[in-house]
Amino acid sequence: MPVPVMLTLENRLSDSSQACPAPCWFAVFSKPRREVEATEQLERQGFTTFLPRVRARRRLRGQWREVVEPMFPRYLFLQATLGEDNLAPIRSTRGVVGLVRFGGEPRPVPDALIAELQRLCAASDGTLDLPEPLVPGSRVRILEGPFAGYEAELLSQDGERRAQVLLTMLGKSHAVQMPVDILTPVR
Repeated sequence: MPVPVMLTLENRLSDSSQACPAPCWFAVFSKPRREVEATEQLERQGFTTFLPRVRARRRLRGQWREVVEPMFPRYLFLQATLGEDNLAPIRSTRGVVGLVRFGGEPRPVPDALIAELQRLCAASDGTLDLPEPLVPGSRVRILEGPFAGYEAELLSQDGERRAQVLLTMLGKSHAVQMPVDILTPVR
């Protein structure tokens, strides 16, 4: 009677590096804050690249501003075919440190992961919009439940699941606990 063999993550990674006759995606490690330069230089060499970016609000010089930054700082993705494409020039490309390797060999990133990242980023001009963080004292809108549509003041958060809001109804303020998932910041 044959014994079922379960593939570990290590076995799956080693199997995927050997079976890559078609173009595969690889992670590229870049120099600090030089992901865009690395992407441009690799594309000039004829490689297909993907740099997932996120739009976030950051406090810069005392003011809140929207910035677009890499989703994975110092990492980008490159599409190549092992055995056909010459990967040697990658490590001497401006802005690049080298390919991410395991055991000295570059390992492909699963196509499903890249496809999902591309789908998420394609929805909004190539960048993914991150939700704004909820800060105590800020105004929030309730999205679901019996108070859907109401605005309230966020009093506190109990970890990542629950929040306490101050809801004003009929001239009185009431502290109410609810899931954080159903709250969104009011701009």
